[in-house]
Amino acid sequence: MQYLDANLLRYHSGAKKWVEALPLGNGKIGAMVWGKTNKEIISLNYDELWTGYPRDYNDRDRSPVFREARRLALENKLLKAQRLLEAEFQANNSQAYLPFGNLIINFGRGVGRAQDYTRTLSLADALCTVRYTKNGVRFLRESFVSAVDGAFVLRIEISKPVSYEISMESPLKGALSAAGGEMLCFDGECPWESPTNLEYLNIQNRRYSDVPAEKGIQFRGCVKVAAENGSVIYKNNRIEIKDCSAATLIFCCESSFSGWNRHPFLEGKDYKEPVLARALLAAAKPYEALKAAHVHDYQRFYNRVTLDIGSDNQENTETHKRLITYQNGKSDKALPALLFNFGRYLTIAGSRPGSQATNLQGIWNEDPAPPWSSNYTVNINTEMNYFPTLVCNLAEFHEPLITLIEELSRSGEKTAAMFYGASGFTAHHNVDVWRHSTPVRGHACWSFWPLGSGWFCHHVFDHYLYTHDEKFLKETAYPVMKKAAAFYADLLVEDENGYLILAPATSPENNFLVDGEGCAVSQTSTMAMAVIRELFQNCVRASEILKTDEPFRERLSSLFGRLLPFQTGTQGQLLEWYREEQEAEPQHRHVSHLYALHPSHLITPDGTPELADACRKTLALRGDAGTGWSLGWKINFWARLHDGNHAKKLIDMQLRSVGVGRVQMSGGGTYPNLFDAHPPFQIDGNFGAASGIAEMLLQSHDGHIYLLPALPDAWPDGSVSGSKAQGDITVDISWRDGKLADYTLTGDTAGVTVVYQGEVVNHKSRKKEKI
Repeated sequence: MQYLDANLLRYHSGAKKWVEALPLGNGKIGAMVWGKTNKEIISLNYDELWTGYPRDYNDRDRSPVFREARRLALENKLLKAQRLLEAEFQANNSQAYLPFGNLIINFGRGVGRAQDYTRTLSLADALCTVRYTKNGVRFLRESFVSAVDGAFVLRIEISKPVSYEISMESPLKGALSAAGGEMLCFDGECPWESPTNLEYLNIQNRRYSDVPAEKGIQFRGCVKVAAENGSVIYKNNRIEIKDCSAATLIFCCESSFSGWNRHPFLEGKDYKEPVLARALLAAAKPYEALKAAHVHDYQRFYNRVTLDIGSDNQENTETHKRLITYQNGKSDKALPALLFNFGRYLTIAGSRPGSQATNLQGIWNEDPAPPWSSNYTVNINTEMNYFPTLVCNLAEFHEPLITLIEELSRSGEKTAAMFYGASGFTAHHNVDVWRHSTPVRGHACWSFWPLGSGWFCHHVFDHYLYTHDEKFLKETAYPVMKKAAAFYADLLVEDENGYLILAPATSPENNFLVDGEGCAVSQTSTMAMAVIRELFQNCVRASEILKTDEPFRERLSSLFGRLLPFQTGTQGQLLEWYREEQEAEPQHRHVSHLYALHPSHLITPDGTPELADACRKTLALRGDAGTGWSLGWKINFWARLHDGNHAKKLIDMQLRSVGVGRVQMSGGGTYPNLFDAHPPFQIDGNFGAASGIAEMLLQSHDGHIYLLPALPDAWPDGSVSGSKAQGDITVDISWRDGKLADYTLTGDTAGVTVVYQGEVVNHKSRKKEKI
């Protein structure tokens, strides 16, 4: 059952802050609807607006530096190795993702206050609606971003004709014009360099360049109004709407970006005429036709999965008040389901085939100098954005990430050669639209981390495991995986005990103490070894499936048997570094050494119970607190440990109401519009929470499907339908009084083992047998 309070965000006033506005998107265009009555604001983004242009930071051979750092690390001179890497093994920071600006609709202040105000976002049909009455005049605004027509669409209906104005503003360089008197256009340009790099270069006052080779992405955004009555006058800086009661506003955008390795000014694609044509084509269609096409397109994806964990009929309560009362202990059964559905909604709105992958803020960013450049932070955050995609039956929406990985596998080849003297490819902490693959500036705890390529390969092989698309495995996944595996195979070195390790290595953004000083560089790290172990294993498996590349398969198999095994410490915890070290921050937000538990399946409760217990102890020592995304990851960890009550505790923490404040590295929670609060806003926590809820109800790996592996006591009755298990199997599950009631598997289930509460279920007779 699709409960309204699990599919609706509701507010009784307009947004006062950006994190109170409501997000719409089609993968390319992002819109944040504020819902103001006098002066409406629509904050706009376009996925191709980034600073910079293609650059090669592989300017010299740094492999001798790496080899010297490895020597120092193996001799246990860890601080010396770290200082060397920080001094001589870094390049520039990544480029930044930028906002387009605001679309402004000025209705005038008028007399009196708005009454009967409601602002809603329906997740069931991806429509944002604003209704109110002012001076006896009824206003209705309905908006969406259409993937079918490539446009933001806003319908304005007023109970009697009024006049108003429409304009645009942008923090980027550009100018408005009337474009032949038929629409309002903003022609703009992105800066040649990111704010962080300009600060480093101490040239903040030169954001734009007149040199053609240094010019950034060019773009055009256009507004066309189709009025059913009254008149529309296009001027060079605004649109005047006269005596109109019904109109449809169309916004389209296009840029000169023509690929990660093509200069956007010198080799840019045509963008001015195509965007005019698209806006005119959309504006020529009746509003109801635009809306019907959008809803049909959206619902064919959103309706694949339904989650029912009960309802307290809170659909008429403002969403931000639901967060507060839930935090204070009031029952709101559907609120976790709303968080789950919002994560699915953001996937469909933020990552479409042909768009760029979702970055730190999805496609929604208001700041021309955004936190962490709103880039792709690939030591967890970018990957987390796609945690729920496959299990939530949205495999098509994996495509932008797959494209990013495939392109990065090309840009990262030179980085592997010039920084490490190795074959294959690598990627570090930060990536951008130009497929930046080199180490960024700063502390080694984030800068020195060549495991991005390995983690990304988890996603490409998972795509095959869920879809069983052998053509994809052969043409896309395996070639990328092989290149990544070749890189790590070249770098492995023996430790003092004869095991193969990646030396040196870090555990993302964490430190331990050496002589009282923070140190990130170890002889190796548990995460590094887990990523390599999984990659080699998956490469061997893919090679066997494809019946190809036997010599490389044998090489990896030989290396696999010599890899350093997982190790536990004096408190029974899984060790994070090569040796048991004194932690600088025992409750650090990253828990990267549990990669083998999630997203990987190297550690499982039934397959490796002792290591699973070590992971449980690690989580207990690390604590539940963390930033928004950290809470999201921990939900998944506890789900994998089959502890639904603890996972539910983390969901409750994720649903804490958070105001707008400074950057924090703990706390976390949810903003009034359900965006994840790091804080500030990062979208990864939304996806992490959605994935965690899915994992609580369904897990699959190695031919096993686990039903309700982490069902919490707080959800005694419910159902989930349309979820995906590996093998392209669709799963429907229902439960009553905390027990499995029924389930259905749709697809090829030959050789599949169904497990419920540690027992094998014969999925033909439904009888349980001891596992």
